Amino acid sequence: MLKRTFFLLILSLSISSACERDDEGSSDNLAFTATNLAGDWQRTGEFKGQPNDSLGIKEPSEDLFSQFESCRKDDMIRYVRGTQEMGNTYFWGIGKNACHSQMADSFIEIGNWELQESGVLSHSYNGVNELFVVIFLTRKRLLIRSELGIREADGTVYQFTDYERIK
Repeated sequence: MLKRTFFLLILSLSISSACERDDEGSSDNLAFTATNLAGDWQRTGEFKGQPNDSLGIKEPSEDLFSQFESCRKDDMIRYVRGTQEMGNTYFWGIGKNACHSQMADSFIEIGNWELQESGVLSHSYNGVNELFVVIFLTRKRLLIRSELGIREADGTVYQFTDYERIK
């Protein structure tokens, strides 16, 4: 009986400890604000989701990242918070592995960005406006998807991009 009581005590302490760790992980979730998004993000994945999977939680239907040339796999995006007069600016960056005539570790100014509390992220450049949906944002990870999916026979398919914060 004493062994069983001791076992149950250890088991409940283990479960409690695991729940605390889960709570700590979920506290990493950040509000969708310009301040939380600002920084350098390196692309770590790109995939097509399953039909009607708007959150990217199912097994991807196609891994696009594995099809990239190695020189594109360490590209990054820099989100810079602006002022009311200037607005937010984003830059596309070439990583350490540059393709063809590109320069390694360089950034090219692309355009402006805005992030709404709803998670809609807009990129504007040269008269083009692209909309994305932030699926989640933590201190270390950003997952976005294109706002518009591609309609297929089985449902709408979305493309997702995964980033890791590097600065």
